[in-house]
Order: sequence, then C-alpha cells, then structure tokens
Amino acid sequence: MKRKLWIFIGVFVVLLGGYFLLFREKSYKVEVEKVNPKIQRLMSTDKQHFLTKHEFHTKETAERKDLLKFFIETRLKTDGGFLTNYLPDAERKDVATGHELLSESSGLYLRNLAFDTQGRFDNFYKQTKDTFYDGVQFSYRIDEQGNKYNVNASIDDLRIIRSLIEAGGHFKTDQYDQEIKKLGKSFMETSMKDNILIDFYDSKSKQQSSETSLFYIDLITLGYLYKEFGISADYLQYHYQLIDDGYISDDLPLYQTKFNHQTNKYENNGTLNIIESLLTIVHLSEVGMAKQTSIDFVRKQVQQGTLFNSYDLNGSPVDKNQSAASYAIAALIGVAENDKELYRAAITVLNNFQIMDSSSPIYGGFGDKVTKQVYSYNNLMALLAYDF
Repeated sequence: MKRKLWIFIGVFVVLLGGYFLLFREKSYKVEVEKVNPKIQRLMSTDKQHFLTKHEFHTKETAERKDLLKFFIETRLKTDGGFLTNYLPDAERKDVATGHELLSESSGLYLRNLAFDTQGRFDNFYKQTKDTFYDGVQFSYRIDEQGNKYNVNASIDDLRIIRSLIEAGGHFKTDQYDQEIKKLGKSFMETSMKDNILIDFYDSKSKQQSSETSLFYIDLITLGYLYKEFGISADYLQYHYQLIDDGYISDDLPLYQTKFNHQTNKYENNGTLNIIESLLTIVHLSEVGMAKQTSIDFVRKQVQQGTLFNSYDLNGSPVDKNQSAASYAIAALIGVAENDKELYRAAITVLNNFQIMDSSSPIYGGFGDKVTKQVYSYNNLMALLAYDF
C-alpha cells in the first residue's frame, strides 16, 4: 500500500512539474553574435542626437503648415487631446472612431510642440498626462464618455517619451530628465519583457502582449533608454535583427508586420500596410541603417504618386487608395536620409491632399472635401512633416 502511495505521489510531482514547465511564462532569450557599430553608437545617444540640422521647407510649406495648424487647433483639438475624426461616428470596440481621443495623436502633436515654444509644450504635456496617464502608462484610447482603456500601445508611450527628449534638446534644458526617467522606468517594467519591446500592457489584468510590431521599434529612442538604464547593447542589436530578418525581399523592400515571441514567427494577414512599413524604414533611416532598396522603392512610388495603402507579399497593390500620412512619412524619410529631393517630392504630393477651398469647414485640413471625413493621424503626421 505504501509503495503504491509513493508511486502515486511521484507521478503527481512529475505531472505537476511538467504543468509548470509547459504553462509558466516564457522568457525571451536574446542571442546576438556581434553588435553592429552603428547600434553600439546609439548607446551613447544624448538629446542632441534627436535634433535634425536639415531645413528643407519652402515659403509655401510654411504657409500650408500655418493653415494646417490653425485647422487642427480650432477643429480637432479639445481640452484633453484631438478628435480621432472631425465627424462623430458610431463607437466601435476594435478601432477608435468619431470623437474618441488617442494618445497617438497627442504624442504626434507633442513632437511638433517640442520644436515650438516651451510654454506651449509644457501646457500640452500636462493636458496629455492628465488625460491619458493611469499612473503606470498612457492609455491608448479614451472613449466619448471619458473612460480610459486599460491597455497602452508601446509606440505611443515611446513617442511621448521621445517628445520630452526632443524638447530637452531643443530648449536646452534638463528639466524633463526626471520625468523621462520616471516614465522610462515604468515603460521598461511593463511595455518590455526581458528588455524586449512588446506591443502593449494591460494595467488592469497585468498581462503583456507576446508580440512585437516591427514599426513600433524606434531604435534611437530605445538606445537612449537602454543607455539611461544600463541595458546591454545586445538588446538593441536584437531589435535591429528583428527588423532586418523581417525584410521581405529586394523585389518588395518592405517589412513584416510583427513578430510573435511564442511561436518565434513573423505574422501578417497576407498584406502589408504601407504606413507600418514606412514607419519601420524611417526608424532605420534615423540611425543610418535603412536599406537602399527601400529608399529607392519609396522614391519611385513618391515620384509616380503610387504609394498605395497596402500590398500583397508579391508586391501587387491590394488597396489602391492613398493617404496623406504615407507621403508625410515619406517626407520624414527624406529628412532622415538628408535627401532634399525626396522630401520635396513627397511634400508636393502631400499638398494635393490639403483642402484649400476657403469656404469649406475643413479648410486647411487633410480630408475628403465631399464627405468631410478628416482623421487626426493624417493631419498630425502632415504637421510633423511640414516642420522640416
């Protein structure tokens, strides 16, 4: 009898151990053979590295920027942020609509204000924190009733942290350093797992995403944070490799959407969103690591006016509609590459999306002059492109 009991206990212990091995939270291992010298240099990133020395704008660009900024501040801006859409719309769970607020929009505007006046930056940063910050992170979305969603989008938190770094550099002040460290510490604990960026964290359930969207990987800002918190350059190299291994091909020089750390596979739904790939390319360009094939692809599509919304994995357009944001990001790639020709070509196409009819209620904005559909992302990304 005793022998059977001990056998039963032994089997139980083995099964219990197997259960924990199978279902315990998986750690993400980082193995790199060598750190690229350009990646290593990012570990000495300071605030001045975020300040571009290029000024590509023209008198027309400056005038259009003023019109756009007036539209944004009078038609889209509210006390807490920016309306997702100029028009009200039925609420949806999967995406923000109508008069909901996104921390994405506020982060883009803060990046613009980081090169404006310090007073305007400080005031809007306070509004942004009051509206979106939950004590741990910035909620990605506020519904029309003012309720915060429990999850963030790590790209949005990174963008807000980046705006503080840029503001410190531009205004030549250290007054934001403590705030950067406070936000950065929380970000490293929640929006990273084992020092690897993940897509989101749910501050209520304490659950983390198991995926990393490639276009979330802002290498220059991650380099700044890793330096601040004494994290090995191996982790920054890992993020670069994650991007580089997600490169589709020289025939279609765009990037995979995301990487799943549970399956160790890249994921997409069979199509590539051009804005997501362009953001990946601009992040690479900012650190001098964009592939020439990608730059040539962007230049060709800009010159032809064929920067379509999405492509299949063979390079055929799936959605032939186009957005102002795509050309705005293409312009930012031009800035990062110090390519005035690319910047101005992208701005020329971008200008075609701006409503220049002074009798229209959306005059100065980027939207559909017939339906009056205006999205904050297109407008705020265009504003950022006009800054240079």
